[in-house]
Amino acid sequence: MKTVSFNGVIENAYGKKLDAPITFDTTFEAFETKAEVEKANELLKDEEIVDFRNAQRKANARQKAMQAALDAAGVVKPTLENDEQLRLRKMYDIFVANGSTHDEARASAAAALNLTWAD
Repeated sequence: MKTVSFNGVIENAYGKKLDAPITFDTTFEAFETKAEVEKANELLKDEEIVDFRNAQRKANARQKAMQAALDAAGVVKPTLENDEQLRLRKMYDIFVANGSTHDEARASAAAALNLTWAD
């Protein structure tokens, strides 16, 4: 086994955006071989393997069916090329990242792209 370190950033909690992102660092003991998993008695049971694979296959089928239904209904995925509001939101994000306030970023994005916010 080996100790693996990783970190992360929490930007939303309990359904709300945090005032400031919170960072964390942690570690865990990772298995390096199947023998280590066996020794720790943590191998998956046959039923767990079947359940896991079936969940993967169901998720894959669900995604394909959803995409087919959206395609059949004529719902097009928004891209920067086909959605003005998406372009505005991306530009807004850039202005906010550069230190602008919410209102300043909205106004600057609209002016820079010569577009109007829908909301």
